[in-house]
Amino acid sequence: MSSFHIQLNNHEIGVVRQDEDVFIVRLPEKTIHLEKREDNEGANHWFEEGKDNETTQTSEIGTAIETWLAQHND
Repeated sequence: MSSFHIQLNNHEIGVVRQDEDVFIVRLPEKTIHLEKREDNEGANHWFEEGKDNETTQTSEIGTAIETWLAQHND
């Protein structure tokens, strides 16, 4: 497991990579488990673990995670 921080809405958010596609995200109001899933066209979508819908918030967090990972070649 690796940990890092992302910027989201002017906040520094702690993230722990639990698995290749599962991240523990420490938001100010709660901690969530975020899961990246790829659709049949190859696009990534981000879901809170145990839920079947991508929200604006999970999408924004997922994009920030993907950006951080791309910048750090993780």
